[in-house]
Amino acid sequence: MIMNIYIIRHAQTQGNVEKRYLGVTESPLTERGEHQQLETLKRLSPITFDAVYSSPSGRTLALAEALANQNSLPVVADERLREMYFGLFDGLTAEEAHAKSPEVWQRWLSDFDHYRLPGGESFQEVKSRFKGFWEKIKQAYPDAANIACVTHGGIVRAALAVLCAFPDDLTWHFESAPAAVVKIKLIEDFGLICGFVPPAL
Repeated sequence: MIMNIYIIRHAQTQGNVEKRYLGVTESPLTERGEHQQLETLKRLSPITFDAVYSSPSGRTLALAEALANQNSLPVVADERLREMYFGLFDGLTAEEAHAKSPEVWQRWLSDFDHYRLPGGESFQEVKSRFKGFWEKIKQAYPDAANIACVTHGGIVRAALAVLCAFPDDLTWHFESAPAAVVKIKLIEDFGLICGFVPPAL
């Protein structure tokens, strides 16, 4: 089984500009984000996709629906592609989160990968749900399928860990800016990063 998965982060939002932890919290695209989205669609236009999956968040569906239309496909919204749930810190900046609960903030910083935020989840749980998504995908499509996944920064990290065997701490050394695209080729369960397209300026 050989498959190409394109992991696409949503375009820039106002919350990204303000450096907020956006899990379930929604935020509109900025003017720059609208431009990034159009440029990303142009860059992906030569590729014929077999399926377009998306997080159910509004900021991802905007891009996913346009990409699906380019390929005469429906969008398949999947909860497992949602951003990490930040619990009591959702929608806050780092400064606001620290002020709200200094003790929880310090515990989170000391073990981000394993610590489960109150009302939220840990990175290990994010990885687990992405792994469940991948198990579904690899059984559903034939060789040479091109699959688009429009999602979030946390899921990009999870995809690198699950598909490419990145150690958790190494995923922090890979920046996926808004509207960036990571192409991963899967040969059975062996993932190869075959391309990285940074966002439009």
